[in-house]
Amino acid sequence: RQARGGYGPLVKAATDASNRKTRNTPMKLTHFDIITVDIPMRHSVRHALAERNVARNILVAAHADSGDIGWGECCPRPYVTGETIESVQQDLTNTILPQLLGRELDAFEQCNTLLLPLLDSMARNQQAAFCAAELAVLDLAGRHFGNSAGRVLGPVTTPQVRYSGVIATDDLESVKQNAAFMAKFGVGDVKVKVGASLQENLEILTTARAILGDQVTLRIDANCAWTAEETLRQLQAMQAFSLTGVEQPVPGDDIEGMCAVTAAKLVPVVADESLCSLEDARTLISRQACDIFNVRISKCGGLINAARIDRLAREAGLKCQLGAQVGEAGILSAAGRHYATRSAGVRWCEGSYGQLLLEEDITDPDITVGPGGVAPALDSAGMGVIPLPERLQKYELSRTRLSA
Repeated sequence: RQARGGYGPLVKAATDASNRKTRNTPMKLTHFDIITVDIPMRHSVRHALAERNVARNILVAAHADSGDIGWGECCPRPYVTGETIESVQQDLTNTILPQLLGRELDAFEQCNTLLLPLLDSMARNQQAAFCAAELAVLDLAGRHFGNSAGRVLGPVTTPQVRYSGVIATDDLESVKQNAAFMAKFGVGDVKVKVGASLQENLEILTTARAILGDQVTLRIDANCAWTAEETLRQLQAMQAFSLTGVEQPVPGDDIEGMCAVTAAKLVPVVADESLCSLEDARTLISRQACDIFNVRISKCGGLINAARIDRLAREAGLKCQLGAQVGEAGILSAAGRHYATRSAGVRWCEGSYGQLLLEEDITDPDITVGPGGVAPALDSAGMGVIPLPERLQKYELSRTRLSA
């Protein structure tokens, strides 16, 4: 671990800035901090592509000459965008942040002008890296000019949203415990991670349905575990569960398979690993390869791109859901909340699990979902959350500074 320290004044400056009145003075981006954190999770999450019990995320702190500080976050996942912690660090250091250093903003509305050309130059395997930088700039500009970072998505259209529960284990005893917790918590929708074995999947779904009851909707996420032929076989066998969706049943690059499953119309098909970039969205639409887009802010390149993907989906008659990377901390949770409450209406919401999943979330206020999965819109300056210095310091692995 690299030497730590200095977070108290750094976060206090961001807090003080967020409490100031709106300013019309320009600001210049002077330097960035790239911070890697490792936050233990309360329990392991397992699916067909990975198992995780630690949230290793990257934060970006954007600094302005005004003293304001903004925060961004991403969760690199090699099996989703092809990005790793190391590749994100390199892309931020060598490609993305150098193009932002020294740039000036006169108003919050200039964020799009600043960020869009850079976003459009990003490859599919740079979406998470750009997300961390974008959120930091939006948070910084929002705090400086007195606007919510969610303003790039439009006004709040839904004052509160209801999040789904997720069962991500193939151990039946754990399935029982998770389902019992969700039944007590009062969630209305549950996503169940499934694997290769039809028999095991049926046992998991039977167990979950028995505990949750018929009033809770069930959908499944195969995380690329099947072929198109196997997907149809499994879905036929699962008809009794009245599934509301099947997420990414085939590998992300198997667009033909996605087309075949979608055309069968057994269950609405959700594109997840197949959808990262704006170009991915265009391909899925043109090929009629899904019914629903899973918009995860980190994998889709941030809020501006989430808005563009959402708009493309709706113009094509598709629905969207808010997804989340396992282990998202408060900054990404806030970004997801902005999208969910400012979209025309998402089908399902995932994320904001905060203290339910992490040993500790690192931001204040705590925006972990409440009973029933219900959570309010955020509309204060910037992202609406600020890292707590003592927790940031506790979970920091490394830190690098880039200056103009």
